[in-house]
Amino acid sequence: MPFKESFIRQKSFLLTFSLVLNAVTWFYAIAYMIEFTAPALVPFASSLRWLFYLAVVVSALIGPIIAERANKMRFLFFWVLLGVISSLFPMVLPTFGNYEVAMLLVFWGFAFGIGFPSCLALIPTLTKVEERGRAGGKTFLATYAILPFFLLAIGHLDIFSGSLLLAAWRSLSLGVFLLHVNTDDVVQLKPVSYFSILRRRTFLLYFLPWLAFGLVNYFETQVLEQFYGESMAALMVIVAFMVGSLFCLIAGWLMDLKGRKQVIIAGLVMLGLGYALLSLFPLIPLVQAFYMIVDGIAFGIFTVAFIFVVWGDMLNGERGEKFYALGNIAIPMAVMLSIFISPWLKMIDASSAFSLASFFIFLAIIPIFFAPELLPEKILKEREIKKYVEEAKKVARR
Repeated sequence: MPFKESFIRQKSFLLTFSLVLNAVTWFYAIAYMIEFTAPALVPFASSLRWLFYLAVVVSALIGPIIAERANKMRFLFFWVLLGVISSLFPMVLPTFGNYEVAMLLVFWGFAFGIGFPSCLALIPTLTKVEERGRAGGKTFLATYAILPFFLLAIGHLDIFSGSLLLAAWRSLSLGVFLLHVNTDDVVQLKPVSYFSILRRRTFLLYFLPWLAFGLVNYFETQVLEQFYGESMAALMVIVAFMVGSLFCLIAGWLMDLKGRKQVIIAGLVMLGLGYALLSLFPLIPLVQAFYMIVDGIAFGIFTVAFIFVVWGDMLNGERGEKFYALGNIAIPMAVMLSIFISPWLKMIDASSAFSLASFFIFLAIIPIFFAPELLPEKILKEREIKKYVEEAKKVARR
């Protein structure tokens, strides 16, 4: 029995790991093509890229409503299949005019958003709450380790060859359905409405800091590029990404050990301090290095916490799709808003922009202080007792 249970848990983890890794890398690759590859072919593609993020937001909210009326694994299978088809869509377009490009961006956004909340909703169903942080850490460490090589390959291809690579990559997810993991009758989950989730104090107290981080992160990226230049800003992003990738694993482990709340607060404090120092000493290399490191640490913490962990922790015998949908639209919303206000961001003095960023990040700590800890108290107490017992054994041996 223990061997059988272990095998089932490994299959369950492999399912969520593979689906999340494939979907997130596919999303980043699509975003990269829209940002860099498509404008070389279609000059006005950059001005329309907000359509992609809008389609992600709208479809992510629609997807859970459809998923409630469908078999979960069948719905996810068709979601992956839609991703494969949408990846090939550029190859069948007769021309690349305004209408065709807009249609392509909407189709890509829809193909990602419609099923991503249902993909993430597997997490609370197939993982234990006390292991969820570590599962998220492993998943995103692997995701962000693969992603640079994938983007590098995409960057050397034209849009048609890139489409073939995207379709081939997305189709790999079809193989995980051969694992035959049962998700529909593990637990009978109750449906929940968006309105009831938005009325919950716990949800809002965790969502507001996540939204604040997303807005500050994408707004400040443009300020960094304007103040330091494209190459230096790119270096800052790369270093922060590398640090964040490694810290995903540490962040997940800490969340399972110390709880979600403390780790998130630590990430916000470090990031706020990084922006504060950058506003005072923007040209000192040591300060720039400190900012890159703390930005990466915060990125790792918030990725695991807010994409993978906290929304699943809030479920009370309920379906998780709508929690994950509302929780994860913060980032595409932030990207979309940053696109719209980018002309005005260029008019703000860099020092003032960094000061404002620090202010809003520190302000975002307030809701978390009032939020409840999501890791059950019983688990924390059991660990404390276990720790005391181990220490007592060491003393007795002496």
